[in-house]
Amino acid sequence: MPFYRLKTGFVHIKGSKLPKPCAARLQTEGSEQVCGAWSVFLCDGPAEGRSTCDAPLCEAHARQIGSNRHLCPPCHLQHRDADPQRGLFTSLV
Repeated sequence: MPFYRLKTGFVHIKGSKLPKPCAARLQTEGSEQVCGAWSVFLCDGPAEGRSTCDAPLCEAHARQIGSNRHLCPPCHLQHRDADPQRGLFTSLV
């Protein structure tokens, strides 16, 4: 029975087939918190010991990188930094 963050505050909902809340981390007033919104995607980024990260993500924090492929913010940073073309352009500036 998870808690979800809505625009008005946190809500506790009973049920057995509810999606997990979004696991993205937010910086609010100097402290780090979990987003907690309804998740609609799972992270497709690589993870150690598993094939994918599978972190639950809401629409606001899912970064789409392909058809039906989404990344969480930490996996998106790793994916972005691994691009060899990105290093070329950032070194020239």
